[in-house]
Amino acid sequence: MKKSQRMQTVNSLADRKEQEQAKRFAKSQKHHEHQQKKYDELKQYYREYADASQIQTAQALDVHRLQETRHFMSKLAQAVAQQSEAVERAEANVANERQRWLDSRCRAMSLEKLTDRYREQEQQQLNTEEQRQADDLTSQRFVWSARQSTNMA
Repeated sequence: MKKSQRMQTVNSLADRKEQEQAKRFAKSQKHHEHQQKKYDELKQYYREYADASQIQTAQALDVHRLQETRHFMSKLAQAVAQQSEAVERAEANVANERQRWLDSRCRAMSLEKLTDRYREQEQQQLNTEEQRQADDLTSQRFVWSARQSTNMA
């Protein structure tokens, strides 16, 4: 079996791994987008709630209601901070998955180039062999022709 044919199995495995890495990268991007959307929604809700509570504070709420509002705002601020951390982790994961995908893509492309080089070498060997056979045939014809001329004379 030729080297280029043996490399097809290796290329198939490398391509499969590259496709799996691409899927993982895409999945991590979707996860990041989801986390970012949740973060944006929480920030928006926090701003809206803060604006509404300022209006109510200006209208003189009772102390108990004001404490509840501040407590809820504190919890909401914690949720925003936690979601911000989740977004950062998702960003780091996207970067890692992207690098893994790029590495596997680079490997697959390198193996494909190697296979192409093997094919070129095999084709050159085939061309050299065909040329050698053509040269042998030509020299045999020349020798045969020379013998025929000598035998006729």
